[in-house]
Amino acid sequence: MSTPTVRRIAMLFGVCVTAAALAACARPEPPPPVLPIGGDFALTDHNGQHFELSSLRGKAVLIFFGYTFCPDACPTTLSKLASVYAKLGSDASRVKTLYITVDPDRDTPAVLKADLSSFELDALGLTGTKADIDRVVALYGAAYEIEPMPNSAAKYSVAHTTTIYALDTAGRTRMEFDYDATVDQIVKGIRAILSAPASPEPVSVAQSQPLPVPPAHYALRGKVVSIDKAAKKLMVDHDAIPGFMGAMTMAYPVKDAQQLDSLSPGDMITASVVQDGSGFWLEEIAVAGRPGK
Repeated sequence: MSTPTVRRIAMLFGVCVTAAALAACARPEPPPPVLPIGGDFALTDHNGQHFELSSLRGKAVLIFFGYTFCPDACPTTLSKLASVYAKLGSDASRVKTLYITVDPDRDTPAVLKADLSSFELDALGLTGTKADIDRVVALYGAAYEIEPMPNSAAKYSVAHTTTIYALDTAGRTRMEFDYDATVDQIVKGIRAILSAPASPEPVSVAQSQPLPVPPAHYALRGKVVSIDKAAKKLMVDHDAIPGFMGAMTMAYPVKDAQQLDSLSPGDMITASVVQDGSGFWLEEIAVAGRPGK
C-alpha cells in the first residue's frame, strides 16, 4: 500500500500520520504546572458584598494588585485585560478578573466600581482591612510599598507588584504574567488553563497559608532624585522595570545604607530590585553616569 493511501485511510479514522507514514502522533502540550503560591481568601467586593475566592470555582481567575490612583501600571493592565477578553471570544465567559486594591484608605467599594466601569471586562474590585489585604498579598508572594508625598495633592503613592496571577477552575495558581506580557501571551495561557483537566483536590481554606517565596530580582535603571540616609531610602526616577512596574519616580528602601554614601542627586544608576513576600528593596547599586561627565 502506498504512503498517500495510508495517509488517506489514517485521516478517515482520525489517526495522525507523519511524513514517514507510521510515526507516532504529536503529543499534546502538558498542562501548566501548579505553582506553590495562592489560596482562598475573603474580601469585600465593589458592590459592598462579602466575597470569597471559592465562589468562583469552575472559572479561571486572573488576580492583580493595584490602586485607582495609580498613574500608569494599573490602567495599562486593565486596558490590556480588556483586549484579552475581546480576543478570548466565547471563552471570556469562563474567566473572572479580581482587581485587589493595596490602597484601602482611598479605594472604597464605590471608588473601585467607578474605576472598573471604564473598562470592558468581567472584573470585581476587592478591598478590605489592611490586615486582610496584606494576607492576600503574602499568599501570592506579591509586595507593595506606600511612599509619602507631602507636597502632592495625592499625599502618597504606592509602588506595587504588577504581576497577573492566573488560577485554574479549582482555584490553584497556574501561571504568572509579567507586566510586559502581551495580549496574545495571556490569551494563550488562559486557554491552556481552561483546557487543563479539572483538579480533584480543590484548594481549601485550611491550606491557604502564605508559603515562603524565593526572592525575585528585577533590573532598574534611572536617575537619583534624592537620598534619605536616615530612612535608608533612595528616590529614583526610573525607566520601566521589565516584569515589575512601569516608569515612575519612587522611593525605594535600601537595606545596606552604606550603598548611599557614594551617590549624589542626578547620578544615573543601575540596581537590582529584590522582591520577596515581605516587600522589596534595592541591592547592587552602581553609578552608570554622573551629571556633566
